[in-house]
Amino acid sequence: MVQRFSGALWRAVHHVRSSGSSSIPTRALGLLACHGIPRGLAMNAISTSRKTHGSIQQFRLNSSSASQSDIPKRRSTPVLRIVNNLDPRRLLKSDIIDLSGPERPRVKFGTATDTGSQLTYYWGSTATPHKQVYNPFPPGRGFFYFRSRPGLPVGTGEIRFRLVEADSPSDSATDLFVRGRDLLEHRGHMPWRLHMLQIYTSKEYRPLLSLLLQQGLISQGQIGDAVKRAARGRMVLKHYSTILDTISDTFIIRLPMLTNRMTFIHDECIVPTIQAGFKLFWRDAQGPGPVKGSDAPSRVYEGYAVFRTWRTKDFYNVEEGQVVLVIRVLELFDPVGPDTVPFSLPEGGDFVQGEVAGRYWCMPLDRALKYGILTPSSLKILEELYLGDRASAKFATTGSAP
Repeated sequence: MVQRFSGALWRAVHHVRSSGSSSIPTRALGLLACHGIPRGLAMNAISTSRKTHGSIQQFRLNSSSASQSDIPKRRSTPVLRIVNNLDPRRLLKSDIIDLSGPERPRVKFGTATDTGSQLTYYWGSTATPHKQVYNPFPPGRGFFYFRSRPGLPVGTGEIRFRLVEADSPSDSATDLFVRGRDLLEHRGHMPWRLHMLQIYTSKEYRPLLSLLLQQGLISQGQIGDAVKRAARGRMVLKHYSTILDTISDTFIIRLPMLTNRMTFIHDECIVPTIQAGFKLFWRDAQGPGPVKGSDAPSRVYEGYAVFRTWRTKDFYNVEEGQVVLVIRVLELFDPVGPDTVPFSLPEGGDFVQGEVAGRYWCMPLDRALKYGILTPSSLKILEELYLGDRASAKFATTGSAP
């Protein structure tokens, strides 16, 4: 029986090759079906044999034990995402797009003819070297829009994504935008954004930059000024760098942190990706004491928090009259530790500590000025912020205006 089946199959293949026809004789199909091979699978197998110059490949049946890679995958129709407007004052409902689905959706800015820009919501490394895992955007529809704050140096600004819900057909695009909310980044503590420095420095976002220019949201002069003000004439921006539009902005990082890398935008220059803190910790000195079974003098906080750079004179191990730069902890996002005991941040916040318990991290002002973390303009901002904070504290204590 095996010989009869093999002979029939060979004659069927020979018929296809000699006649040039893509059809198989009905009798041969009947023999194949009798032996448990579906007709559709037989057709696929014969087509494969033609592509391999007549060599008959091993049949792979579509059973529960078959590998998923053996099953052909249907290609979904690509979604065309086109953005023609980034100005929140001129929004139309047609500007609403959906980013959810692919790991890195491709968006065309300004025209449907360009290749578009791939956008990333969040990515991280795996145990495999040089391999990255991309997390797709959360479900939701909304507007891309340009956001900037007046009075800040050239190089600031960002693109955000505003999630909206169309409750009624009569809702205008402006109403939807006002009632909407900005998409949050993967940590859930701040809006997802594309900073203008990222857009200036990446070829990926050239169409986006062209649309911003076309709509008058930025100027060619601003681009030139931003590049000129970059430290040492080059703008090397790392994806893991925290960007501050001004030295007084709050920022979010996770503690403990081995190296705190930041990008500073000053009136005088732009200083990209510089080390602004090494081996940073915060320990709860006000809490219930050491964790049982541990020699640590206090509990080490592990989680995200809100910070701000600061200047101070009243500090541990600082000579009289010397001013230093510090990092102040303003809020804890993960206040409950693994032991279920809450961490206790002192009223008004506390300072980031160093590797040695009980000692705070600080940097002399002359060193901060040398590295570009501070400039004369940003130092003035910190002085006003520092003096204003001290005046507010004095007013709260004495009840009299400063």
